[in-house]
Amino acid sequence: MSLTEKISAHVDASAQRIAQTLCDLLAFPSVVKVDPREAGPGERDCQRYLQQRLMALGMDTDLWDPDGPALYQKYQGRPGANKGRTFEGRPNLGATLSGAGGGRSLMLTGHIDVVPPGPAEHWHSDPFVPEIRNEAVYGRGAVDMKGGVACMLMAVELLQDLNVQLAGDVVFTTVVDEEIGGMGSLAMVDRGFKADAGIMTEPTANRIAPICHGILWARIILDGIGGHAELTPNSWDSSGPVDAVMLCRQMLDGLDVLNRRWQTQPDKNHPLMDLPNQIIVTQLKVGEHPASIAGRAEIVIDVQYLPAEKDEMGLGGKVKQEIEAHVAKVCALDPYLAKHPARVEWILDADCAEIPADHPFVSAFQQGVSDAALSPQLAGFGAHSDIGLPSTLGQTPTVNFGPGDPALSHQPNEHVPIADLVACTKAIALTLVHWCGLAKEAGR
Repeated sequence: MSLTEKISAHVDASAQRIAQTLCDLLAFPSVVKVDPREAGPGERDCQRYLQQRLMALGMDTDLWDPDGPALYQKYQGRPGANKGRTFEGRPNLGATLSGAGGGRSLMLTGHIDVVPPGPAEHWHSDPFVPEIRNEAVYGRGAVDMKGGVACMLMAVELLQDLNVQLAGDVVFTTVVDEEIGGMGSLAMVDRGFKADAGIMTEPTANRIAPICHGILWARIILDGIGGHAELTPNSWDSSGPVDAVMLCRQMLDGLDVLNRRWQTQPDKNHPLMDLPNQIIVTQLKVGEHPASIAGRAEIVIDVQYLPAEKDEMGLGGKVKQEIEAHVAKVCALDPYLAKHPARVEWILDADCAEIPADHPFVSAFQQGVSDAALSPQLAGFGAHSDIGLPSTLGQTPTVNFGPGDPALSHQPNEHVPIADLVACTKAIALTLVHWCGLAKEAGR
């Protein structure tokens, strides 16, 4: 039996161990808080659990609370540098398993923070009491992205079961803060964790995704003039009122126009992406009282951009200018908004990256994926992921690859099939062998 066959058989036989490892991780409610200065209830506990597992594998570990203000001062204006972040009780974890020498290193990386579960009645079970049913693991974070983290860990563990000694180093990192901007990854890179290549195990349905979107969050504020909802109004240019609900409708229509333009605009499309860049309205806040004309509206948008659109700082400054110019055009069409234009407040700019399809690691990874009986065809990752920071600042070309249907991310009853976990673990284990190489004794 070849080594590839031995690894494949051992991973297949370890399906329940892989699923149980994921269940262990899901039981920690490592929810990222809306206020990034507050620690989620399970972030530290989840990282400590992983640290113990890594130490048992003989890895040198580093568990630390990043210094948010110092990082912001050092990297202000660069990707990942978000003002106001603190990390007390929100540790990052890094670890290294030294190879025998002479091989290439590989970093396995992911995040352990998860979004809030939402209304309990939308779940069929407690989101933080993981369940295995219908050959799948259920719980908040099963897809995004503790399933991938479990596969990272188990790939290394199962290779050790077989006494496979690699020539190159294995670097293992798990970060916080990904769901609100990625400063955890900035801290990880700043700490010095890097390798010759990297795999970020975000959910891609076990397809290699060498590109992700950048993301901008913004708040569009429209100030109307409040007034009694049931009385005859004065004109807009005297005392008003001016209905902010109506202004909001106009702005939403204007954003739809820009979305339709982007559908066919070449620089808003990429051959690996299923959809063009989009402006997605994610929150609305309009009005103050049931009997009052709304005096203010706030529209929160999520805007995607591609690596080719990045500005000189590696961020989405050019796309910000495009949005601001379009909002100004919408305002110019309305006599009231022409005199009282909307304001755009930028909340977040999370960067993106693209690793060339002909990069040596992509080819090696495709071989490992093929050996695991998965498709080597490349795909795009439509959401944002943290691959930009290790790929650029960390000089570690990093691709996305992980188990689960990405569409189930952030949804109630989030779940990942055990078969997906097994296939992902197998692909990572085989890629470690392909990329890092075997120690001379193991290759005899």
